[in-house]
Amino acid sequence: MTESLARRHAVPLFLLRRFADTSGRLMAERRDRSRRLALSVTEAAEGAGLYESGPALAALATVVEARAARAIEALVGGAFPPPADDRAHLAVFIALQLVLGHGHRDAVARTAGLLNQVIVTSLEEALESDATEAGEGEGEPDEAEHGAPMTSTLTRVPAMARLVAARTWQLVRFPGRQLLTGDTPVVLWRRPGTSKPYQHGLAAADEARFPLDPAHALVVARTAPAGEVIRSLEARHARALNRTVAESAHTWMYYHPESDPLEAVELARPADPD
Repeated sequence: MTESLARRHAVPLFLLRRFADTSGRLMAERRDRSRRLALSVTEAAEGAGLYESGPALAALATVVEARAARAIEALVGGAFPPPADDRAHLAVFIALQLVLGHGHRDAVARTAGLLNQVIVTSLEEALESDATEAGEGEGEPDEAEHGAPMTSTLTRVPAMARLVAARTWQLVRFPGRQLLTGDTPVVLWRRPGTSKPYQHGLAAADEARFPLDPAHALVVARTAPAGEVIRSLEARHARALNRTVAESAHTWMYYHPESDPLEAVELARPADPD
């Protein structure tokens, strides 16, 4: 008998709530800047897209998100660098977000039944392990870099999580509400001029950038001379971070209703759909 599939938000509700006001509403703006709406967190999450999974995978994703939510709350409260357990939980969450980007969602839906069987055990092992023991030598799965089937990529999420955990983490903070998020909340950044068309994924990126709320972001860097520190940055840095996040969005960007994080930010024109 075929098991029923659960529909899950590609961008978790808990993350969007961090960008909402006290009434639970936020601003949603299209990537092409053509439309801006005030939405509830649930409406925004549904607009960001859904993916389907089997019940076991859905239950595990719920655990991952709950643990990541607690870890983020502690992190922005000053618990940085995070303890090993929080680091492991956040690393798995970041790896899942990188894999479940919009470009992968159709594949996730088509292969959800198989995914439920093949990745649950691996992810459970990742949550139970101390992700900080692994080094970058393990590398990112080749499937993610060379476009192999989605099923194979997801089975390697634990390896990607270990790569995330082993890099240098920095918490960056800004005065006031200056940051946004999008329907691709964890984005990859490479130094200008270093991209090559055959290189993709975390292993090829200099940084993974993850806005946590309107005033904080986590930067996971290949190298960072200052080490794992909290950095207080300025508006120009917020604009650069917002540009990276906005240009990585597929359709929607999200931010607090009392902020204007795209002020003075010039975005490249969105790529035309195929």
